[in-house]
Amino acid sequence: MESSTDAAAARTFSQVLFTDIPHSYPPSTPVTCCYTLTDAFQPNPRDWVGIFKVGWSTTKDYHTFVWVETCQDVAGQQTVTRNAVFKEYYLPKDEIEFYQFCYVDSTGQVRGASTPFCFKNPVEQNMESSTDDELLVITTQEQVEQSVREKAEMMKELDQIREENETLKKALQKEQQEVDNLKGQNEQKEIEKSELGKELDQIKEQNVNLKFTLQEQLQEKDSLKEEMLLQMKKQMEIQQQQSVSLDRASRQINEEKYDRAVMKINQLKEEREELRGKIDVQIDEIAKINSKLRKGEQELFKMTDSIQLLQVDLQSSEKEKERLSAELQRLHSVTHNMDDMKRENQELCRRLSQQETQQQSFPDNDLRTQTQLQDVQEKLAAEKEESKNVTKRAEFLERELQQVREQLDGVIALYEQTQRKSNKQELQLREAHEVIADKDGLIEEKEHETMLVKHENEELSKENQSLRGHNEELRKVFADLHTAPSSDSVYMQPDASTPAGAASNIHESQQPETPEQSENLYETIGSVAEPEEEQLLVCRHCQESFPGITQNELELHEQSHRMCPFCTMICDNMEQSVFEDHVYSHEL
Repeated sequence: MESSTDAAAARTFSQVLFTDIPHSYPPSTPVTCCYTLTDAFQPNPRDWVGIFKVGWSTTKDYHTFVWVETCQDVAGQQTVTRNAVFKEYYLPKDEIEFYQFCYVDSTGQVRGASTPFCFKNPVEQNMESSTDDELLVITTQEQVEQSVREKAEMMKELDQIREENETLKKALQKEQQEVDNLKGQNEQKEIEKSELGKELDQIKEQNVNLKFTLQEQLQEKDSLKEEMLLQMKKQMEIQQQQSVSLDRASRQINEEKYDRAVMKINQLKEEREELRGKIDVQIDEIAKINSKLRKGEQELFKMTDSIQLLQVDLQSSEKEKERLSAELQRLHSVTHNMDDMKRENQELCRRLSQQETQQQSFPDNDLRTQTQLQDVQEKLAAEKEESKNVTKRAEFLERELQQVREQLDGVIALYEQTQRKSNKQELQLREAHEVIADKDGLIEEKEHETMLVKHENEELSKENQSLRGHNEELRKVFADLHTAPSSDSVYMQPDASTPAGAASNIHESQQPETPEQSENLYETIGSVAEPEEEQLLVCRHCQESFPGITQNELELHEQSHRMCPFCTMICDNMEQSVFEDHVYSHEL
């Protein structure tokens, strides 16, 4: 069966004959091949001629091809000679391998094949022919097979080295990507750091503004107090002149009001101290945040140092990669040299057979052939030594690759450590953001408190204006009292029949009274100035009516109430401490 298929293949291959095919063509020049079509073959415009590497298995293994020339009517001709021209750009560049022309018809069947040829310079061909004339190298079949096995092993090692190089390249690319990601993260963290710094500066400015506003408010409060003191002094002068008309009950009530006002002032001072303490606490917390930011900066510096180390490792691995690629190129040249040696061995075998035929006809050349055999044996020994060196070099490369892998493992471990540090730093930054948010809430509370203080200051200013108006009214009343008849002056003087205790009380009431007593004084003076012909006597504090009582009894009832000097709230059932706290709360 196999003989029949070989015969059929021989018949198809002989339908197109290639003629005048040289042993070699010069490289980088157009190549023209001549072929003859036999009368048993009918050409087709879709036929083509290709250059195949010796050892091809299918028609798809061509290196390049050209379409055949369109044939005219060749029905009456037995053989037709045609040419196929291959351009130099598409020709093989390898000067070691052998190639052949093949004619392939439109159905994909090979109809003819040429003898092998190669692409070499004429100078190299002449040198090889001259050396071949002078030397005769003889190698045995075992040596040839051994060299083929060594070549196959070297090719396997080269494939392994290539695969390892590919894995190293991929690992280097991944590491480069990871380094780029780390750079992006560090840039983002630096941006966040700058934003935190800006926020801290804003918080500091807000704290400074709050301090400034507090100082202004304190100054305004002091100025208001001074104005109130001046007004109170003036009112005290008026009260000294009118103190004869005040009784003991009103004096006691005024003293209580004065004490409550003093306690309220003390409470305001305490609250001011508390505010200062809160501001100091905020300053301490800002200092802690600054320390955390400094720690974050130190962590960022450490991260930049680790990134620089990773870059140095990448540079070293790239250098190692270049060195390995150079070694691979050298091994490629060694394989090419092995191929050359194989061809030379084949040529030497052929020549040895020729030499043996010549020795039968010329026995005088035995001495010459023996010397040549010795030279060939020396060359073979040198080749074996070189093959051993190549195997040693391959082992050394394997060890170096193992070292490179260990270095890569170390780089990966460093990257994982830097990733953990970056995660820790992100947590710290989040905590700093939360602390800043809390500080913003506290600052808003402080702003609210300052607004309340401003509102209370405005209320105090309004009360001050009302006091000034009341003071003017008192002056008018005082002027009216001086111009009143003598019966009114007798009403303002103490009675001669007054007991000694009452006289002493009246004398005490003539002492300078405090500013807080002025409010009640204005009320009593106003009550004196009002006419006494009231139809319905109603307490102006508790709004309770008392029919059938005199005006003096109503006044005694009104003075018995404990009143807030600011909001006029009745505080009879309150304890003294609670009442004082209520009074002091109006000045905050």
